[in-house]
Amino acid sequence: MKTIKYIDLFAGIGGFRHGFETACNALGMKPECVFTSEIKPHAIEIYKANFNGEITGDITKVDAKNIPKFDVLLAGFPCQAFSSAGKRQGFLDTRGTLFFEVERILKDHSPPIFILENVEGLVNHDRENRGDPIGRTLSVILEKLRELGYKTSWKVLDSSNFGLAQARKRIFIVGTKQSEVSLEGFPVNKIPLKYFLENGIPSEPLKISNLLFKYFRPDELYGKSIKDKRGGKDNIHSWDIGIKGEVSTAQKILLGKLLRARRNKKWAELKGITWMDGMPLTIEEIKSFHNVDNLEVMLDDLVSKNYLTYEHPKDVVVLNCTQN
Repeated sequence: MKTIKYIDLFAGIGGFRHGFETACNALGMKPECVFTSEIKPHAIEIYKANFNGEITGDITKVDAKNIPKFDVLLAGFPCQAFSSAGKRQGFLDTRGTLFFEVERILKDHSPPIFILENVEGLVNHDRENRGDPIGRTLSVILEKLRELGYKTSWKVLDSSNFGLAQARKRIFIVGTKQSEVSLEGFPVNKIPLKYFLENGIPSEPLKISNLLFKYFRPDELYGKSIKDKRGGKDNIHSWDIGIKGEVSTAQKILLGKLLRARRNKKWAELKGITWMDGMPLTIEEIKSFHNVDNLEVMLDDLVSKNYLTYEHPKDVVVLNCTQN
């Protein structure tokens, strides 16, 4: 049985590793993880409960030469904003981003195969024109991988097509030194949620369940999501059910307006800074679309309950408020 040595970067709780090892075993190969890196304490705790072996912390502090030789690199790297020179000059390079850690390790070890995973939004991140097939961020990533001598392919895959009762879209980028790997033609395996549910067993009295059923009947929850970063009738926000503390009707109206206003590109133009998804707003800017007498009191209360946080945008130093 052939042994496949691999490394697991930005490992999380080990989902990528589990899938890779399952695939290797199905193909009659023996997977061997020779290096793991993860920085979040809770993820490390769960990872250790599921897998054996040492876990290295911050990958940015690791010399690539100290990583054992391997055949495959796995990395579900977080997507950060790339450095840019002006609004239309494009990316300078990948330094300062976590993809750079993947790039430097690939450059030093030159393994025959890598598999990268990221959120679906990477496809259009920093897309200049609506007609462009991909954004500049993904373009730079693919170009850097090709410069390292890899034949690359990518595709957004949805977990609901692979036997899971959950729609979870992720982009996978695969590269080899030999030939481009096709990510087309996977057999679709749809399994309804009812086959995963257990009947006749009482639900565990979780805080979130108690709060949801305090405000909604079970049939009112069908098709809804709990999200704080999107609006819409199908979303339930944390303040709608008081997860972090009770919120007044007036505060819910304020939070709804902030939710809609924070992505408006006019704020970047008014501030003279680069637009970011979810612009921090000053109190004066908030007053321009929601001017009430007790605005500052409401904001302070929402900050104290952790529905909002005070922060500074990267390009300007002023007291700002944005959703947490």
